[in-house]
Amino acid sequence: MTTLVAGRGNLRLVPAIRLASPRRRSATSLLQQLELWADRRRERRDLLNCPDALLKDVGLSRADAVREAQKPFWRN
Repeated sequence: MTTLVAGRGNLRLVPAIRLASPRRRSATSLLQQLELWADRRRERRDLLNCPDALLKDVGLSRADAVREAQKPFWRN
């Protein structure tokens, strides 16, 4: 498919750009995404409340816990 475009005194045919329609999500996948975000938020908050000894046991420092907790819930 091509489109007629006017330019500097002449007309030319250029390939048409077709934008994909937005992907529709089912209600189930939307609910799953919301639950994932809520889980991330809760887990990151819990990580901040862990004592230093427990963080050390799992191989994290307090700085690692703070860095993870500062991430927005939508980020991995």
